Amino acid sequence: MTAHPHRLAHYASLPDRYRDQQVAAATVDAHGRVVTLLVPPGATCHRLVPPEQRRPCDALVVVTDGSDVHEVHLPELDLHSPRIDALGDGFVLVAARCRMPSGPPAATFDALEREIPHNALVVGGDGAPLTTFHAGDDVQDLLTDEHENIWTGYGDQGVVCAQLPARRRPARSSAATTRQPASRMTMSMPGLIRWTRDGSPAWYATFDPLSYGSWVDCYALNVGADRAWAYPYTGFPLVEIDAAGIRWTRRTPVHFASAVLIDGEGVAFLAADSGRSRIPGHYTVTRTREQDGVLEPVAAAPLLLPDGTRPDTWARRTVCRGDQVWLQFPDDRTWYRIGL
Repeated sequence: MTAHPHRLAHYASLPDRYRDQQVAAATVDAHGRVVTLLVPPGATCHRLVPPEQRRPCDALVVVTDGSDVHEVHLPELDLHSPRIDALGDGFVLVAARCRMPSGPPAATFDALEREIPHNALVVGGDGAPLTTFHAGDDVQDLLTDEHENIWTGYGDQGVVCAQLPARRRPARSSAATTRQPASRMTMSMPGLIRWTRDGSPAWYATFDPLSYGSWVDCYALNVGADRAWAYPYTGFPLVEIDAAGIRWTRRTPVHFASAVLIDGEGVAFLAADSGRSRIPGHYTVTRTREQDGVLEPVAAAPLLLPDGTRPDTWARRTVCRGDQVWLQFPDDRTWYRIGL
């Protein structure tokens, strides 16, 4: 079952003139352009800091397409742990983490609507805000397609979600200051959502009549031109979705893959090497073919960098589109690509 190693090719690097800016988010869009969200060195939006230390910042979106470079300024951007992708001639941005305001839960639906935080922002080509909406917590994947649909895949903290339990605290002296109530978690999300460009939900994974039973975590997401493929935990099936909803579900031989590639002849899974001594950056690409509704392995080979060595860190960003996957390793300004 062993095949020739899969060697990554260098795809693109951020121009050196942006070296003084920090990369807060980056992706490869549906047209193969690299989209990078840059913030000043002191910005807190992409760092783990207490909520009271977070501040809006003036951000810059840089779109590179070969030698062409386009910039869009986003003043006073207030999204923490942002994700970004192109949307038409503009962009959609989502804060990956989101919490409800502190205090008791809302008593009415109208009050709940007013207090739900809007952590998704759609801007035009000039950076002007067009709309905002609530996209949920623990957004692991944000991808748009050629039809301007917005896809968001969620981790387990966004799917398996409930109000935070009350904690008993030891009594304090009367001189102690009063603590503010902790923020509440947001509503649970259905694993994977397709939104319209104006932020209206068009399809929910768990509400589809053909849905796979468990969407605890959308472990990998591949968005192509007319279809998308999801790889949800706990069972790790491959689920194909089109404009009407789920088309089919296939059992897979690979668990905990971080990327899925699809072409007309089969499916490939990129997963960390298994075993007790997992070495950071050591991935295996497993190719499969469908047999009687099940994806069966036909070949497996290690993933290599362009120089023929194996990566020594896990990928920090992964983007899957059809038969191609783009990856970033320690350098968040450089993209590599492999295809089937």
